[in-house]
Amino acid sequence: MATTKCRCRLYLTDFQWSSPLFLSELLSTERVRVPLGSHSKADLLRELVRLAVGDADEKTIAGIVDAVEDREAQVSTALGGGLAVPHGRTDLVLQVRLAAGIVNAVPDYVGLDGSPVRVAFLVLTPMAASNEHVKLLSRIARLMHDPASKEALLASKSAGDFLRVIHGAEAA
Repeated sequence: MATTKCRCRLYLTDFQWSSPLFLSELLSTERVRVPLGSHSKADLLRELVRLAVGDADEKTIAGIVDAVEDREAQVSTALGGGLAVPHGRTDLVLQVRLAAGIVNAVPDYVGLDGSPVRVAFLVLTPMAASNEHVKLLSRIARLMHDPASKEALLASKSAGDFLRVIHGAEAA
């Protein structure tokens, strides 16, 4: 009898079944750009939102960008070490959305350590999805904390390369 390996895990939380969020399940080649084409922080945020919700109308995209910029105005999401995780919680998204990419030459987006942003992950969640929001931020931080994963992401030449690094890190 053949068996199949499944990365699916189920958790019982508050009497509801839910599955864990994997970055690799939320990202696709349509939601990753290597390199991102923006040269300012504001343009980068807009580019990432368009990647995450490209099927939305202009009014919705503008509202989502406003939510991300409002969060960014509170405290910069350039975390240092070349990582930025802009994020927003808004009911303009009906489900968790993620976009990512390699950043080149965005001089107005630097971490507190003075390092320019090199990798950006945008996290968008509905207002009621605070647990998912925190889990995704944690998974991204864990990925980028691993020197081998960070180096491999930075060396990515395509969206496919970027996604392979994430798949490999999550499978480890």
